[in-house]
Amino acid sequence: MKNIKIDSLRCPQDHVCPLVNLCPVGAISQEGFSAPTIDHEKCIACGRCVAMCPYRTLSFE
Repeated sequence: MKNIKIDSLRCPQDHVCPLVNLCPVGAISQEGFSAPTIDHEKCIACGRCVAMCPYRTLSFE
């Protein structure tokens, strides 16, 4: 299965990430306004977050 990676340099880190609530298995988390993190144990690589990130900070490895 592919892993999803986050390019934290492209993430503006000034907002609550909308992808946290988008993930169907709760694999995305965020502390404050920092870049989100992916729990690869939970992630099913459905690609919703990759497709929906407005800043294109997520991609498949």
